[in-house]
Amino acid sequence: MRLTLQKILNQDPQIKVVDTARDGREGIEKLRALHPQVITMDVEMPVMNGLQALDEIMRWQPTPVIILSAVTTEGTQATMKALDYGAFDVVAKPSGKPGADLKNLAVDLIEKVKGAAQVDPSRLSKNGAIGRTAMKSNALNSQTQGANPAALPNRVSTQSGVNRGGRSTAKRPKHPIEVVAIGTSTGGPSALQTVLPQLPANFPVPVIVAQHMPPGFTGPLAQRLNGLCPLKVREGVHGEPLKAGTIYIAPAGKQIQVMRKNGQLFLNIGDESPITTLYHPSVDVMFLSLAKEVGKGALGVVMTGMGNDGLKGMREIKALEGFAIAEAEETCVVYGMPRAIVDAGLADRVVPLSEIGHVIVECV
Repeated sequence: MRLTLQKILNQDPQIKVVDTARDGREGIEKLRALHPQVITMDVEMPVMNGLQALDEIMRWQPTPVIILSAVTTEGTQATMKALDYGAFDVVAKPSGKPGADLKNLAVDLIEKVKGAAQVDPSRLSKNGAIGRTAMKSNALNSQTQGANPAALPNRVSTQSGVNRGGRSTAKRPKHPIEVVAIGTSTGGPSALQTVLPQLPANFPVPVIVAQHMPPGFTGPLAQRLNGLCPLKVREGVHGEPLKAGTIYIAPAGKQIQVMRKNGQLFLNIGDESPITTLYHPSVDVMFLSLAKEVGKGALGVVMTGMGNDGLKGMREIKALEGFAIAEAEETCVVYGMPRAIVDAGLADRVVPLSEIGHVIVECV
């Protein structure tokens, strides 16, 4: 596997593999000697496993680490922990099927290595800290579960102001919100563990999440978030009605859209897509669907991630007077997707990660 990865990465002229290591301990020794920009690492290793090595790396020499994980129960659970500890992203190891698996691995790995090389390593250690403090956020939030969301403390975002009377002058939606949709990629799993526990148990509308992950990983992510949040969190199922008080995670490898029948919104999960996109799920596809079926009642949130997935869909939501929130640059692991929304002038609020959940509650 090490030889295969080395061959894949060296095919790209912008990437140079400086060395390989047999286990976590050897990897840390070579990290200290060679100071690479990016590390790829398996979870399952002798002497020192991936989680132990990652924890040590993030404490002593933060470096972007891309985890290679098997799509097994044990592998996906370990990957969730690795993302908590500050891993940059995850790539699924080949399942043993020849051809397509290895080709997909090569494309995915090269893209993520290049993205990781552009990241400020200090943000990764903070990302890990965010994941580990999510339980504290949940404990605090449980105190407000019975509260009216409108009565929760008003938070002021980066683009907000406060007038002389002490009241927030932050932008608010012009129309009642019917659905909240969140799109994110690199750094998203830990970011979601900060944002979603801030939504109280009586949150009055459904929430849909499109998180870029390999197939097999969104189910464990939903289970993990369900243990942290006052709301129910589960992987979405095709055809189920959208209900208030539930967060639906888009299944990796599929597109998530909504459809309206007799006034009720249902999930439409499948392979069909109105646009050509590399992402499954795609934030653009989710947002375009909400623009069509919900329009001015849609609240779109774009958080940390590479690229500009979500930009096309958010344009449509905004054209119909929906509302847009973007994560502020200072808290993003990768300021790509939110930057696209902000640079296009589509963001109604630009909010640091720790405040996004509170602002969602305020807007709804």
